[in-house]
Amino acid sequence: MDSISSRARTAFRWTLSLRLLSQVFTWLSSLFVIRLLTPADYGIVAIAEMVLMLALQFASAGLGDVLVRQKQLDEPYIRKILSLLMLLNGGLAILQLSFAGAVAAFYQQPALEYVLYVSAAVFLVMPWITVSSNLLAREMNFKSRSKIDFAATLSGSALALLLAFYGFGFWSLILSNIVVVFIRAIGYNLTLRRFYLPLFQFGGMLPALKFGLTLMATGILFTLFMKADILIAARFIEASQLGYYAVAMHLALMPMTKAMPLINEVAYPMYAAIGHDKQKYQQVFCYMLRIITLFCFPLFYGFAATADELVQLVLGQHWSHAVLPLQLILLTIPLRIISNLFTPLMKALGFPSTGLIHVSFSLLLTVIAIYFASGYGITAVAASWLITTPLFFLFAVYLCASRAGISSMAIIGAVMPPLLLSCAMLGLLYGMQQLVLADMAMLPRLMIMIVAGAVFYALALRLCFKERFNEALKFRL
Repeated sequence: MDSISSRARTAFRWTLSLRLLSQVFTWLSSLFVIRLLTPADYGIVAIAEMVLMLALQFASAGLGDVLVRQKQLDEPYIRKILSLLMLLNGGLAILQLSFAGAVAAFYQQPALEYVLYVSAAVFLVMPWITVSSNLLAREMNFKSRSKIDFAATLSGSALALLLAFYGFGFWSLILSNIVVVFIRAIGYNLTLRRFYLPLFQFGGMLPALKFGLTLMATGILFTLFMKADILIAARFIEASQLGYYAVAMHLALMPMTKAMPLINEVAYPMYAAIGHDKQKYQQVFCYMLRIITLFCFPLFYGFAATADELVQLVLGQHWSHAVLPLQLILLTIPLRIISNLFTPLMKALGFPSTGLIHVSFSLLLTVIAIYFASGYGITAVAASWLITTPLFFLFAVYLCASRAGISSMAIIGAVMPPLLLSCAMLGLLYGMQQLVLADMAMLPRLMIMIVAGAVFYALALRLCFKERFNEALKFRL
């Protein structure tokens, strides 16, 4: 048990350190790229990413997770999985090429057709990415995976910045994303030191297909959930306004979309290894929940409080229309993060349907809310998340408590202290911004607000929730 925990900590340290380095470069690159592109460019990219993300959920079919969870794994089994993946990806490539024109016509974006033609190239290598990355995860060889991801991310970010500088517009983001996929495919397979060939014999694969298809359905619905706002709002909101909203959502989700894969890719094999020990996995999950909530609430609420200054200083005045949607979305991100923490635990315990049930409920509410909000503009669309996200969270708590045997009060108890203190911090910073610092230059005002927010949160945590404060001080990766 200690060996598993030690390997998980080592894996997390390697993944975290290299991911942080790459993300610093990526965020800096993204900020420069945003300044070079137009809102209309981001509108096209947002639609293209939505279509590709949906297609990529079919690309793995949940079969990669089967490789991690399978107790007895041999070469014929791996080759059979690869064969299934090749058939799926070949079909997806044909479908995307066939319907590219129709999708472009539906969204009234002619350039989108050629974007979808080019981006279909990723399906050529997705089967080998799925197999190799999950075999490395099974071995908890996240050190090698992290190095490859680091190289791929840096290469993609540098290419995006270079292409944007030379006027390639939205193509700078599309082409750089494709390059990242191909670098990962080559790197993973070289690290694995084994290139598997397909074996088109599918005897004994029914349990794997059942497990994988459940996860695939969950992934598809989750992608729709994540992109439902763009999918629906694109029909009612013009491209430039959609671009403001897309950038707001991108900035709000950026820390989450970068951090959650890091956490989940280490947590899933760890939970799979300790899934037979109920007390152990409950203890580990609750500890992770307490630590993550303690940091994510003040981070995102502080970001919301300083969003106006940050956007104008970093992106420029012409992105000011994205500020209010950004602030509204940021307030919901911590609850989204917590809801996602349940996913690797439920998969490892053999409850893949839990994610499917949760995301189905979330998607239904999202579609209804976004549809009615879209007619009132991007601020209303952003505000709709304030209504739906708490409902998603409470439903996730109910499912986790009933299936994993974790007390719902323990989950709520982990959330409430940082939530309450972060709300108080947000109110303090807003008051300072409006009453005390209103006439101050933007940069010093931003710095004062950051320091004031951090000091207030730390002192309030120390005074009001001393046990949580001490637990945070003792936290070590």
